[in-house]
Amino acid sequence: MYDFHNAVGQYIVYRDLIELTEPDYTLYLAINDLTHDNFFQRTSIQAIVNRNHLKIVVIDVERETIKQWIN
Repeated sequence: MYDFHNAVGQYIVYRDLIELTEPDYTLYLAINDLTHDNFFQRTSIQAIVNRNHLKIVVIDVERETIKQWIN
């Protein structure tokens, strides 16, 4: 939860700064597939993700590939 708290806080700050300075850029929060499957599926976490309009990219770390883009 601590890491999630830090990541969301950083994401929001960076997103807002990018909107002011480089409005054509899009910021995504990268998470590994295990974190996505085991943590980000919780109802409470989904509520925070949706409320803060987080854009997420899910990574398969072992294969070094992108599994999913979530807008």
